[in-house]
This record gives sequence, C-alpha cells and structure tokens, in this order.
Amino acid sequence: MHPESSSAGREISSTHHDDYCLIFLHIPKTAGSTLATALEWNYPPHLTGHFDLFGQPEKTSWFSQQDLSDLQLLHGHIAYGIHRLIPRPTRYITVVREPVARVVSAYKFVLSRERHGLHEQVVRDRIGLEEFIETFWVDKRICRQTRVLTDRHDGLLDEDALEQAKMNLAQFMIVGLTERFEETFALVRRSLGLRIPLYATRNVTQPIPVTSRAVELIREREGYDLALYEFARELFDRQIASQSPGFAFEAAMYRAMRPVFRLAGSGRIEQYLRQFSHARKAWDKAKAEPFP
Repeated sequence: MHPESSSAGREISSTHHDDYCLIFLHIPKTAGSTLATALEWNYPPHLTGHFDLFGQPEKTSWFSQQDLSDLQLLHGHIAYGIHRLIPRPTRYITVVREPVARVVSAYKFVLSRERHGLHEQVVRDRIGLEEFIETFWVDKRICRQTRVLTDRHDGLLDEDALEQAKMNLAQFMIVGLTERFEETFALVRRSLGLRIPLYATRNVTQPIPVTSRAVELIREREGYDLALYEFARELFDRQIASQSPGFAFEAAMYRAMRPVFRLAGSGRIEQYLRQFSHARKAWDKAKAEPFP
C-alpha cells in the first residue's frame, strides 16, 4: 500500500477522516511535540495511536500485529514506510528543521532534561556545544531527518539515501518547516479542517551562544540533512504559493498569538483545551450511536 497524496491548499470541513489514516512523522527537535498535541486535540482518542518505533524492531513487530483498521491518526518517532502496516489508505505529514538549529536544540534538550541519558555526564563534565558535537553527535544521530525519511536507523548514508528521502518527502500531504511554524500550522489547519485550530508551544528552551566552530562541526556532519532541508524548503514554498489570499492573514494571526501559545504550553490553558477536546469527542461519539 502506498500513501495517497493531497494538495495542502484544499480545505476539509471536518477533522475526522474515515477514509484514511493521517501519519505524522515526528522528527525529534522540530517542534513536533507542539504539532502532535494540536492533532491529538482534534482526533478521537480511541482512533489515535502514539508510538515511538524508529530503530526498535521489537516494538514495530508488536505494532504490526495490532488491529489498525480504524486508526485515523498515527504519530510519534516513526519512519517512512510505516504505512505498509496499516490496512487502509494513508497520508503523511511532517516538519523538518534547519540542521544547525536542530542540533543546537538537541544539545539544549540534553542540558534541560534530567531524565535524558546524556544529561548527567554533559552537566557533570561541563561539556560545551563543540565538545558535545565531536563526542556524541556520531553514527545514528547524524542526519536523523534523512534517516527517518528512508527508515535507516543506523549505518552509513549515501547519495542514494538522500535521493530516496527526497522522493518520499515529495509524496507528503504537508511538509512543514520549524522556522516557519505559524505558516506550517495554517497549512495543517486548512488541509485537515481542524475544529480546534489552536496549539500550545512545547519544549521551549532559552538561546545559547553558538560559535562559528560549532556551526562548522555541525555542517560537516549534517550534509545530507542540509541538502534535504533545501529540498523541503522548495516543497514548502510551493505549498504556500498555492494558498488563497487569506492565508497570509491567517499565518500573521498565528504569529501575533505566539506569546499566548507559549504561555499555553506551560500552564492550565493546555489542560483546559485537552479536556474540552475530549469532552467534544465524547459528545460526537454519543450523537453518532443509535438510540436503543
């Protein structure tokens, strides 16, 4: 089974799509948590699956044995190709990020998250960004975006992998950019007809100094992802160019609300939206059930 493509410019009247399963490939450190939460608010919990399967064959094997015939939304750290395990039409969306910014974000995440496997060592030994890249940004961590889009968790990448990643990405329903998240979310809202067209910004960290040497080290390692990102930008620009005149205003409104969305991601507003979303879904389900 192959994913079905769709224009990001077409608006749909309801978030519930009985005819296909939406797959959100969440690439780490691309604002994926923010988008995943917004999608969860708009899809029935009993028809939503959140799995982290990338590089974990045991979990993937278990996943393949589940009843996925009614799944409407699948998201998590998963790789392109997961659609082959879903017995219904599928459509992919994802968000990619400029590789230098993504690696810096990964380092900041290690510093801020005590449960991360590298946190204790990095903090204890006062490992800076440059040393972090030289010591830890190796092997399967390199070019994660290309790896996710080709399902190559480890091993060396080559030009064929890059071309395959581009071919796969070109089939996606929506290709978003972290650096232009408000426009990305407007595309998602229009394409999926989100009934709760809001989001709460997650995992925000403070800026840190980044030396030219650190940038050079990242670019040396992230060559395939740099090329993939440029391709993704072209796809993104084409999606934006196909939108109606009102799109620019909608994206501007989301930008204007950026402080509110950041506040929502760290307080009671997100909890309220989640509760409201689940209550609405329960009501919709009750209405759809026949009376005895």
